[in-house]
Amino acid sequence: MKSYISIFMLYMLLGATTNIHAQTAGEIHKTEQAIKQDGKYALLVMKPQHLKAGILSGENFKMRNKGIDFQIVLCGEVVKELLQDKSLQKLVVNTVKNHGLKILVCGLSLQQLGIDKSLLPVETPVTDNGLIYFFGLEEQGYKTIAL
Repeated sequence: MKSYISIFMLYMLLGATTNIHAQTAGEIHKTEQAIKQDGKYALLVMKPQHLKAGILSGENFKMRNKGIDFQIVLCGEVVKELLQDKSLQKLVVNTVKNHGLKILVCGLSLQQLGIDKSLLPVETPVTDNGLIYFFGLEEQGYKTIAL
C-alpha cells in the first residue's frame, strides 16, 4: 500500500511540474508597459528601504508620463528615520521637487514617536492618520500596495 501512495505522490509531483513555464522577456515587457498613462498609484511604507524602492518606482512612472499620480504615505519607523538620516531627507525633498511625487507623513506616527512635525521637510505634508488617508486613496481608485 505504501508503494502505491509513493507512486501516486511521484506521479502528482511530476504532473504538476509539467504545467509550469517561465515568463518570456516579451511577456514581462508587456506587463511592465501596462502602466496607465493617467494612472493613480500609492504606496504605504514603514521602512527606509521600502521608501527608497518606492521612490525609484515612482520616478520611473513619472518619467513615462508626468500625468501619473504617484503618492507615498510614510508610517511607523520610516518617519523617525526620515528625521535622523539627512541623506534620506535630501532624497525625499529632491524627489518631491524634481519628479512630482507626493510624499506624506502619518500624523499618528508622529504622535506615537513624539516627533514635532515642524522638524519635517516642508515638502512632506502631514495627514492626521496615514492609514485612513491610504484607505481614502483606495476609495478614489488608486492602485495601492502596503510595504
